[in-house]
Amino acid sequence: MDIPRPTRTPLEISIGPGVTFPDWSAITSEAARRALAAILAAFDAERCWTGMGEAEDRVRRAVLDGYADRGRAPSVEHLAADLPLDEVRRLLRQLEGRDLVVLDAHGDVTGAYPFRDRETGHRVRLGGQVLNAMCAIDALGAGAMYRTDTAIDSACATCGAAVHVTTRDRGATLEAVAPEGAVVWAGARNTGGCAADTLCPALAFFCSDEHLVSWRQSQPGGAPGVRLSIDEGLQVGKAIFAPLLAPLSTLASNPRRTSR
Repeated sequence: MDIPRPTRTPLEISIGPGVTFPDWSAITSEAARRALAAILAAFDAERCWTGMGEAEDRVRRAVLDGYADRGRAPSVEHLAADLPLDEVRRLLRQLEGRDLVVLDAHGDVTGAYPFRDRETGHRVRLGGQVLNAMCAIDALGAGAMYRTDTAIDSACATCGAAVHVTTRDRGATLEAVAPEGAVVWAGARNTGGCAADTLCPALAFFCSDEHLVSWRQSQPGGAPGVRLSIDEGLQVGKAIFAPLLAPLSTLASNPRRTSR
């Protein structure tokens, strides 16, 4: 079942001085617009972002910086460089409640959209690091978030054939896609909890339209969502992730340095 055209006013949330989430200006096709609206609804994006305080947002950004610097989640102790440890743990729990980070049973970070510490099948080379993206859309949007070109290695969700994507213009534009017929399925599965475990598996690469159709036929209820070209998937990824670090002036003026 395809997702219909949204009828309500597109969601826009201020997440920093002069920064609006998502960036609808990145969207140039109707399919990408429908996919983005459906993902935001499934993720309950308004709840995730509304009312976030400055300290909470600072910790969120520090987590994302840590992933780019180290290729994995930063420790709570590292995040506590500028705030008391107990305060950092409290803020991380708030971010977990917003479904913006994933914590383990000890309260340590194991994921923050678009990345997760464990293997996901979507590997993103970003600067000097190789990271595990949570889904196809996250993999495509990561470069725009850090203003850095990326190389993505994933696989068709039906047959396992390799899907390789590279970006240029600091992650904003497609450079190459292999195979040429590869597509993205933007599923709209209601999360009902952590999107990393429920929504993200429905956002996948396929080596061809034929294998996407085959996969959808095997899913209960026909797997509602939107079929996207790789470029349309990049549009959705940019719209979601490009705003997330935009308030940091170093990201606004220079490409992200991801290795030391």
